[in-house]
Amino acid sequence: MEAAETIAWFGALGLVLAALNVVALKVVRPDEVPGYVLVRIRWWTAHNPAFMLASALLGAAGLAWLVLV
Repeated sequence: MEAAETIAWFGALGLVLAALNVVALKVVRPDEVPGYVLVRIRWWTAHNPAFMLASALLGAAGLAWLVLV
């Protein structure tokens, strides 16, 4: 039972992080940041949807495990 709760929490935390990244990517202006930050912005822009989907699946799996057990 504790493992399922932990998995569900990690999924929820991942969704929160992905949502905050969406907000941050909208607020930051690429022309005002150093080059090394621009590389990270491009990486998060490319990978954030997959990260959000994986977090949602992880959270759903944890919640399903809680309901079934």
